[in-house]
Amino acid sequence: MTLLRRHWLLCFALVLAASAAVAWFLLPGFSYGLLSTVERLRSGLYVMETEVEGAPIAYLEGGDGEVVVLLHGFAANKDHWTRISRYLTPHVRVIAPDLPGFGESGLVDGGDYSVEAQAVRLREFARALGLTRFHLGGSSTGGNIAGAYAALYPETVKTLWLVAPLGVAGAEASDVERMVAAGEPPPLIIARPEEFGRVLDLVFEKRPWIPDPMRRYLAGQSAARFHHYNWVYSQIRTLAPDGRPLPATPLQPLLAGSGIPTLILWGDRDRVLHVSGAERLAEVMEDARVEIMPGVGHLPMLEAPEATARLYLSFIGPAAAPQP
Repeated sequence: MTLLRRHWLLCFALVLAASAAVAWFLLPGFSYGLLSTVERLRSGLYVMETEVEGAPIAYLEGGDGEVVVLLHGFAANKDHWTRISRYLTPHVRVIAPDLPGFGESGLVDGGDYSVEAQAVRLREFARALGLTRFHLGGSSTGGNIAGAYAALYPETVKTLWLVAPLGVAGAEASDVERMVAAGEPPPLIIARPEEFGRVLDLVFEKRPWIPDPMRRYLAGQSAARFHHYNWVYSQIRTLAPDGRPLPATPLQPLLAGSGIPTLILWGDRDRVLHVSGAERLAEVMEDARVEIMPGVGHLPMLEAPEATARLYLSFIGPAAAPQP
């Protein structure tokens, strides 16, 4: 007992370290929350919440200056924008919501998660936050929603940023689209956590570092929403007669002749949506700039956050002047 009293601080530290190790390996949800909090704080972001249509909408917010609203893609969440925000928040005010049906926002089984429905909800989200005019960006399906929103409410959009957006008709078939055309189920929707590694290989050319507990947690969450994601997929995709998946809400008819300054950014190693979509979309717009990132996959903001941020900040120019 005397020895224990003498070394109580060491014993306490050992117990604390052992507890942390157990939590790290056996409680991936706890580890994910801890790591996410650290990464968000590093990027100057905080978790906030509001309501749209009576359902909660969680979102990240941080930084000062002009507002940039960023939309994640299919089967993703608001933290797809956390790493790049480290380079954005010194210049602009970032707002990145969990779209309804994803992340920590409200989910309704059998709900309407079509691109147009999400664009209308985004309008209500902006109103709830008192946003009247802002810069808007979106990745993949989020880019499809951003384009639909810009077509519905062009007076509210200062600039548009489309990161490998879903919705470009006439682009070459991607690897993922060829898999579906060959009869495979949509490969980004997983039924078992062990399939998550394949998803990472499809969306990244070079995987960014993801701590193992975070990866395991994301894999479990994705598999748990297998049926929900299939339902959402059926609303954002349709099938051609040859079995190839097509966008249910094509962007060209929505953005044809659009004068909104637009940055279309794509990785040239994108296996989810073919990079040829960049020029196809730019052809129909009046003020579109195309940037192709070499050696980058479907999610440039995660795979090459600093380089992606640099391209975006140079695009919006004076709006990204450092804030005092």
